[in-house]
Amino acid sequence: MESFLKLIHQITQYGTTPVVQTNTIVSLKKSLGDLYALYVNLNSNFDEQLYEEVQRLDYAEVYAHVKVNFPEFGYYNKISELLKLEHSPEVVTGDALDDLTDLIIDLSEVAWRLENTSLNDGLWYFNTLMKIHSEAHLLNLLTYLKALEP
Repeated sequence: MESFLKLIHQITQYGTTPVVQTNTIVSLKKSLGDLYALYVNLNSNFDEQLYEEVQRLDYAEVYAHVKVNFPEFGYYNKISELLKLEHSPEVVTGDALDDLTDLIIDLSEVAWRLENTSLNDGLWYFNTLMKIHSEAHLLNLLTYLKALEP
């Protein structure tokens, strides 16, 4: 669990404080890859215990920190309706800053649960948030980071 929390904090730091380090993009890309590997190999069990609800981070504050830490991030194009052959694909706009902001907010909730409830609760929420929300942001962001490479 400690290594999982460390990985989460490596990512969430970009949304909570200005980070002064070199190679932030390389570091972020590695952390996101490690997070995705953990997710696809995870088995989680639902914890039936009732816990208090987590206080979610403020979107605007996290976004502002992400923007300071990654000033080169911006909008990108992606294709919608990619797998629906009966629909024509459309080019839509994504936002790398929003992708990372949403990931940080979700991961902060997972970290809080791991630290304040139970391992099963934290892992189940991580798995659920990835399935319903975060996985798309993570994959879009990894694709964006790849496109930034020279």
